[in-house]
Amino acid sequence: MVTLSDAAARSLAQHGGQGLSLDGLVTLSGEAAKALSQHKGKLSLAGLTMLSDEAAEALARHKGDLSLAGLTTLTSPELATTLAEQESWIPERLTSVSSEAARALARRKGFLVFSGLTTLSAEVAEALAQHEDWPLKLDGLTTLSDEAAKALAQKKGSLSLDGLTTLSDEAARVLAQHEGDLSLSGLTTLSPGVAKSLVAAEKWSGELPSVTAFEFPDSLAVAQALATRKGPLCLPKLRKISPKTLSALIEKRDVTIPLVETLELIPEPDGSPTEDFVLPEEFQDRQKQQQRPE
Repeated sequence: MVTLSDAAARSLAQHGGQGLSLDGLVTLSGEAAKALSQHKGKLSLAGLTMLSDEAAEALARHKGDLSLAGLTTLTSPELATTLAEQESWIPERLTSVSSEAARALARRKGFLVFSGLTTLSAEVAEALAQHEDWPLKLDGLTTLSDEAAKALAQKKGSLSLDGLTTLSDEAARVLAQHEGDLSLSGLTTLSPGVAKSLVAAEKWSGELPSVTAFEFPDSLAVAQALATRKGPLCLPKLRKISPKTLSALIEKRDVTIPLVETLELIPEPDGSPTEDFVLPEEFQDRQKQQQRPE
């Protein structure tokens, strides 16, 4: 069943007190939604990806547990309020959300996970930043404007942006002011400005699991900045790095990188001559300890 007549919806709504699963529906008229909203019990409409304003307003009045797991677009603040009150619903499939609906979702008492949002307007970011004290995961984002970053930096509680592979210097600067835990484990490319901001962020995790090569034009400056971090720094998948850059990075005593013999030493990214690299004895000892089983 991919659609439902208004008459059939009225008939099905009479099955009160029992779960009603209509996950095959891909469209739902406003009148059918009004009828189904009268159903008492769990109502599952997981096949719907979007709703008209009329249908959304009607379903928002449903008193039982409502499943809209397939929803990709949410514009109705009324429906967002209804869904936000349900612990079992997670907005991870949403690819589009209005600022009004985001503001309603931000009132949710619990974590919010958005895996489908790839971009975020400053208005939606400002609305979601009102989600206080609970984790907010926006790991689907692939780009983040400076304005949206500034808004998100105001959020209280942990913030995860693991889908971002790069940040502008300004976005990194404002995110560093975020007071909660900050995760940016998807970053693959860093500028010196971004590196300086990260080390200044008190609650940044220090994890850079997606950085596999220091092949940036300013790799040496990036490594020098990262080495100033107070707290552990972890680059577990590092594969390529130049001798000068490696020397700067391992100045940090609590940096974790793969065993040096597994690394590919590459020419200096700025074109300067490659010098002979001698591994400091103290660092060799650290790497030997790293090899020991716990």
